Amino acid sequence: MSKDNSTTRDMNVSKTRYFEVTKRDGSARIGKLRQLEKIVPTPCIIDVVKDSVISSCSIWNENVQQNNLTILPHIPLPLDVPVEFITICKQLLDVSSPATGVVIHPKGDIPEGFDVYVLGASADLANNPRAFTAAIIRTREHITPDSALYAPAIATSYNLALLIFSGIDMVDYTRATIDAYKGLYFTKVGSRLLQNLKELPCRCPACCNHTPASLLQLPGKERARLLEQHNRTMMDQELILVKQLINEGHLRDYMEGACRVEAWQTASLQHFDLQYAYLEKRTPVVRHVLLYACTAESLDRVEVQRFAQRVQNRYTPPERDILLLLPCSARKPYSTSMSHQRISYHLGKLRRSLHEVIITSPLGIVPRELELTYPAAHYDIPVTGHWSSDERTFVEECLSRYLTKHSYKTIIAHVSGAYREICEEVASKLSCEIIFTAQDNILSKISLDNLKEHIQSSITSTTRSVSAVDVKKELMRAIADYQFGESAGMKLVPDGSIIKSHYPKHQVYYDNKQLATLIPQYGTLALTLHGARRVAALNRYTVIIDEFIPTGSILAAGVVDADKNIREGDEVFVQNTQVFAVGRAQMSGEEMIKSRRGLAIDLRHTAKVGG
Repeated sequence: MSKDNSTTRDMNVSKTRYFEVTKRDGSARIGKLRQLEKIVPTPCIIDVVKDSVISSCSIWNENVQQNNLTILPHIPLPLDVPVEFITICKQLLDVSSPATGVVIHPKGDIPEGFDVYVLGASADLANNPRAFTAAIIRTREHITPDSALYAPAIATSYNLALLIFSGIDMVDYTRATIDAYKGLYFTKVGSRLLQNLKELPCRCPACCNHTPASLLQLPGKERARLLEQHNRTMMDQELILVKQLINEGHLRDYMEGACRVEAWQTASLQHFDLQYAYLEKRTPVVRHVLLYACTAESLDRVEVQRFAQRVQNRYTPPERDILLLLPCSARKPYSTSMSHQRISYHLGKLRRSLHEVIITSPLGIVPRELELTYPAAHYDIPVTGHWSSDERTFVEECLSRYLTKHSYKTIIAHVSGAYREICEEVASKLSCEIIFTAQDNILSKISLDNLKEHIQSSITSTTRSVSAVDVKKELMRAIADYQFGESAGMKLVPDGSIIKSHYPKHQVYYDNKQLATLIPQYGTLALTLHGARRVAALNRYTVIIDEFIPTGSILAAGVVDADKNIREGDEVFVQNTQVFAVGRAQMSGEEMIKSRRGLAIDLRHTAKVGG
């Protein structure tokens, strides 16, 4: 594995001891924090007065309890303090201590090797989306993945999802208390002044026996106590929901709606999307759930942008002279929909002379061979018949890039409405001819006959056409290229190979040995050891482990080196001088290197080298 495509473990990074990530959903994590005799699940909300999750180390007393999370001494500083002043304060408090936590400033140095990093000036980051996203990304990129990030005095019931989505593991109830004394009542859609409420929309113990009027009649401290109790309950409820969404893989879907509560939250989500690399390496390549593309921000989701980029950079289309552009369908995969089945039935064997590409939002274009591959068969969008300008622009760009890279003698678009307008715009931009065959109803007999007639007239004695067997090989090669990179398809599905089993459960055999199986749930390939060795020869998606023989799974501590392109859910190739194995990555390649704990790879097949 070349150094350009790998990340090597830095042996100088201190080992963390108390925090471990057990589940990821993008940059959001579920983990466990070991504290004395108990384990604190994260993300969590700390009661800074009552909880003993974290203790502070006094500059005058550096003795800390063993196995306790203790924060180094610090001087609180505002967000806009000059950087040189941050350095001076650090030098003033530079003490030798066995503390396992440290307070950092968003603009200050970030030391290595701590279990917990407390983001100072967190409260100043609210309502400042640019500073908020910059601080979180800078911190998370500098600290190890198995270090927890604590942001004090910023969390509310209505921004908690954003904080955890961004990569924060720990928050506290400080805002719940302060806002209670201000007479602010937390809801899912922001805080409200108690005197402006007509009814209490909550049925928590603090609210069920009161009305806004009765609360206002109470003494100030009693009223604040009840409001604080309510505000904390709202935060607790939101935390439970966010954890469930992380486990389901739906936090991003929720965030796109929840961030509308405050303008700075919406802007923060947009800023995170602009920092594509930060989210992309933390986002799995496949999910078990549907992707709901319901907002303008959905176009910028990692899953959408990654798919479009791989179609452009990795996908190799089959050799055809005729391209057929089709609209998407509500049912997925598209080939199972009534509209696509009627078109396929009408064209019959003519389809072997075509290459089919589906036009869709939010993915842009989906080659027929990739219609099963996540997220092409795993998304849902609101269908109104109206396309936003952003949708049109993105789809036009995807189609334009594709047609610029891949040439066809004939391009036929069997589309109508907005799909036709998009194709017309692309044809004008590229100065290419696109034949339109559909009337208003693409499934009418007139439209289907017109489509068939134009295809037949475009076929000549030199037009390339393939057998049904070759169509299956092309499909498997296309998925392999998409999954592992250019030329992987020919490695995994060489000339002379055989495709067994019916679609969508194709299996690749070569020299009487099975190489791969198509997994219909995700539209990706699971490789056997024989297939893995062929693709591993390309020096991609490889993980080097210490000299041991793994059984079943590999922990991050056992990883020596890993391809930086590995993402959670990727098929990876594991090796040392003793074994060669293939399995599924449970974290990114970078995280495998930087983490000291956690499951890195779930192995499927293992063999001794030379065996």
